[in-house]
Amino acid sequence: MACNIDQFLDQSTPNNEPLRGKYMKSFGYHSLMHRMPTVFSEITGLLKAHQLNAANKEEINKVVDKLELLLSEILNNNPLRKIDSTSTLSLMWNKILEKKFNSDSVVTWFDTEWLLTENYMYIRIKEIFEKTKLLQNHDPFQQLKYNAFDESETTMIAIAEFLILQFSKKELDNTSLKALFMKMLKISLWGNRFDLSLNIGKSKNITEDPLKAIESLDKYILADHSDEIWNTLNVSSNKNPKTIDIILDNSAYELFTDMCLADFFVTYGFAEVVVFHGKSIPWYVSDVTKPDFKHFLNSLEKECSSSALQKIGNRWNNYYTTGKFVIECEEFWTLPHCYSAMATEDSELYNKLASSQLLIFKGDLNYRKLIGDINWEPSTAFKAALCRFQPTAVVALRTLKCDCVCGLNSDYETKIDENDKDKNYLSSANYWQVNGKYAVVHLSK
Repeated sequence: MACNIDQFLDQSTPNNEPLRGKYMKSFGYHSLMHRMPTVFSEITGLLKAHQLNAANKEEINKVVDKLELLLSEILNNNPLRKIDSTSTLSLMWNKILEKKFNSDSVVTWFDTEWLLTENYMYIRIKEIFEKTKLLQNHDPFQQLKYNAFDESETTMIAIAEFLILQFSKKELDNTSLKALFMKMLKISLWGNRFDLSLNIGKSKNITEDPLKAIESLDKYILADHSDEIWNTLNVSSNKNPKTIDIILDNSAYELFTDMCLADFFVTYGFAEVVVFHGKSIPWYVSDVTKPDFKHFLNSLEKECSSSALQKIGNRWNNYYTTGKFVIECEEFWTLPHCYSAMATEDSELYNKLASSQLLIFKGDLNYRKLIGDINWEPSTAFKAALCRFQPTAVVALRTLKCDCVCGLNSDYETKIDENDKDKNYLSSANYWQVNGKYAVVHLSK
């Protein structure tokens, strides 16, 4: 039974305030009240489908019961509690929670900042599995990610065939090289549309021709610093080795598009090493973990029937084994901190990122943490919204899926009206901020 609706506010998040679930016209409220129950339903459905033996069945039933209790906590707006675990990540979470309990008189699912409570939900899910004997390392979202990979194979083949043709060319003039970069950047950007947590665990069967699609999608980019990013790449750097970091979002198709961009950097000498940063535990349904990363490379090379995907998989596996592609999964990414706190909360990670030429943050959660999950005025400059987070040049590639955004040009409303003229998208005032149709390409340096 859901909590009393009278305790919520029938309004959007006030300007310059953190997002909270108590605002009924915010995506935080929609997520906690409507999206999360379906995510839990997907998890329990997958668990029940994999009851392999009597012992397994009994343990799965206990996990399902605990998941249902957790969902009840959310819908009833119960107070948060500490994590019942001694893992390193849980102890880090408990320090954050203790500080929160000491500073705020009310710390509940809907009243507390959505960035904290949404992240907290996933560490609580992890806690449930840690308490079992047979499922301690189980990824409840694994099958969803594998399905998403299978369903995007046709589109990945089209990109792989294009890349193989491009890489066969010995040299490109600067104009052609820039055009290829723009194509790879936009493919990576729009790969972010396919988010299993947004689509409630249900992947989309991706069949569009991505190389044609990106040409028609520029009109949906509300802030585009692509030229400035290209210019930044072409500035000589004394950092050695030349490294670019990509802070990942979703696995499957989006990971494929991110690796395409990374391959561009390595092939044409913009980076000697590309470091991918994933999540240390299963997170936000489709976020990349180290096992996801390794399984993805293995699937491309050994399980796909397409020769183009096998070739590109072999190429990327070679990059991985020779250290040109690196995957790191620091604990910081599964904490609720805004990135402006990184310098003090994890100075080692901050200093490591500072040695990079370029940081590319993918997707919605990274974007929210970059700008503090605050409902900024959309015209607020990206650099200002970062609140002094600037270890090196920072890029954000994000399709809009929740109601916080910054760095938009003054004509963004006109652009939206032109794109959505005569279409029934006006069910809510901020529809354009949450449906994944629009995007931003930001740079701060």
